[in-house]
Amino acid sequence: MGEKLTPQAVDSTQSVDPSPAQLETLRHVADHIPTAAWLVVLFSSMERFTYFAFSGPLQNYIQNPLDDVSRPGALGLGQSKATALICFLNVLSYTTVIPAAIVADGYLGPFVTICIFSCFYLSGLLLLFLTSLPISLQHNAGVGGLIAAFILIGIGVGGIKSSVSPFLADQLKRTQTRIKYLPNGESVVIDREMTISKLYGIYYWGVNIGGLSGIASTELEKIHGFWAAFLLPLCSLAVSLVAFFMSRHRYVHHKPQAGILMRVIKILRLAIWPGKFSLSNATASHQQGQLGRTVDWDDGFVSEFRVALLACRVWIIYPIVWLCFSQNQTNLVSQAAAMQTYGIPNDMMSNLNPISVLLVLPLMQKFIYPVLKRCKVDPRPTVRMTLGFICIAASMALAAGVQQIVYDSGPCYDSPRHCMIDGKLEEGPNHVSVALQVPIYVVGAVGETFFSVAGSEWAYNSAPAGMKSLLQAIYMLTLAVSSLLGVAISPIFKDPWMTIVFAVFAGVMFMLSGIFAFCFWRVSSKTEGR
Repeated sequence: MGEKLTPQAVDSTQSVDPSPAQLETLRHVADHIPTAAWLVVLFSSMERFTYFAFSGPLQNYIQNPLDDVSRPGALGLGQSKATALICFLNVLSYTTVIPAAIVADGYLGPFVTICIFSCFYLSGLLLLFLTSLPISLQHNAGVGGLIAAFILIGIGVGGIKSSVSPFLADQLKRTQTRIKYLPNGESVVIDREMTISKLYGIYYWGVNIGGLSGIASTELEKIHGFWAAFLLPLCSLAVSLVAFFMSRHRYVHHKPQAGILMRVIKILRLAIWPGKFSLSNATASHQQGQLGRTVDWDDGFVSEFRVALLACRVWIIYPIVWLCFSQNQTNLVSQAAAMQTYGIPNDMMSNLNPISVLLVLPLMQKFIYPVLKRCKVDPRPTVRMTLGFICIAASMALAAGVQQIVYDSGPCYDSPRHCMIDGKLEEGPNHVSVALQVPIYVVGAVGETFFSVAGSEWAYNSAPAGMKSLLQAIYMLTLAVSSLLGVAISPIFKDPWMTIVFAVFAGVMFMLSGIFAFCFWRVSSKTEGR
C-alpha cells in the first residue's frame, strides 16, 4: 500500500521526483490521458476503419473473375497474384515510412506530415473507387487503376504510420515518473512507462474498433458490388481528415529538429570509417580531443543514438512475424473461400481478428498482466513480444491443421472450388465448415495484442528526442520487409501446397520465439526520465 499523509499535508497537484526506496515500495499507477490524445486515437481509429474497409474485399476483388458464380470477383488474376499485389501495397506502405519520418522529424512535424500524406491516401481511394465502377471494369480499367491507386494509398499510409504513433505519445504533457499525493492521503508513483503502455493500449483498442469496418464493406461488396465497398472508406477518410485538421489547436506540437538526419548520417560515417564500426569514434570529445575537429552534436546525442540502434535488435524477427500475421488478409481469406460459409462472405471472416482483439485487450490490462506480476514476471515489452510470437506460431499450426481438413474433404479435396466430377465442372467449396477458422483468428489476435502493442511502446520509449518518428518508421519498415518476403514466395501460395506453407510458418515461428526469448527475455527499455 502507498504511504499515508495527514490531510493538511496533502496537495493533489503536487509532484516530486521519487527516491529509489519510493520506487520500490509505493503503488505505481498510470497518469490520466489528455483530451488531445483521445482525439488522435479517434483519428487513428477512423484511419484504420478506412484501411480495413478497402482492404477487406481486395483478395476477392483481385483473385476472382467478374463472372464467378460462387464468390464475388472483378479482376480474375488468381490467388498467387492477388497475394503478391496486396504484398506490393504493404511494401510500398511501409517503405515510405522512412522518408515520411525524416520529413516529420526534421522539417514539417508530425501533424502537417499526417495531413499531407492523408491527401495522397484520399486520392488513391478515389481512384480505386472510380476504376471499380462497373463501367470502368467493362472497359478494362480495373488492373491499371488498382496499381495506380495502390501507389497513392501506399504513400499515404506510410506517411500516417510513421507519425501518428509518436504524435499520440507526444500529447502526454508530463511523462516523467514522479510522486503524486492523492486527495485520500496516499502517495503513489505516476509511472511513465505504465502511462505510455495504457495510452498505446487505448490506441490499439481504438484502431481495432476501426478494423471492424471490414464487416460493413464486405457486406456492401456482396449486395451492391466493389464500388460501394470502396466508397465507404473514401467517405470515412475524408470526414476524419477534416475533423483532425479542425482540431489542430488542441494538439501539442513539438518543433522539428532540422538537420537531425544529416547528423545521424555523419555519425554513422565516422563510426564505420575510420571508426571501424565504433560509435565512440563519432563522439564530440573524440573528434575534438584526438582529431581537432568540431562537430554539431554532443556526446549525449551519440549516446542516445547508440541506445536507439541497440533497441532495433528486438525487431530482427518481426518480418517473419508480420508475414505469418498477414495471412489473415490473404491466404486465410482464400482458405475460407474453399469452405462452407453458409451465406457469410468469405472475406468477412478476417474481421474475427479485430473483434477478438477488442475482447482480449481489456482482459490483458485487467487480469493477464496483474497475474504475470504476481508470478514475478514483469510484463515488459520483450516479455510480451515473446508471448505474442508463440501465439502467432500456434495460430499458423492451427491454420495448417484446418487446411489439411479442407484437403481431406470432398467434393474437390486438394483442388477446392475447381474439379471435374463425373465429367461436370464442380465450382462449389469443399464440405467443411468455416467455423473451424475461429480458433486461428482468436489465437492470432492474442498474439497481436502482445507483440504489436509492445513493439510500438518499445519504439517510442527507445527513441531519443527528435527521432521518435524515425524509430517508429524503422519499426514499421519490418512490415515492408515482411511484404517483400511475401512477394518473393507468393508463387507457392496455391493449392495443394497450403498445408505445407502454414506448417513451415508455424515451425519457423516456434524456433524464432525460442531464440528471441533466450536473447531478449530479460531486456528492458531505458525510459526513465527521457
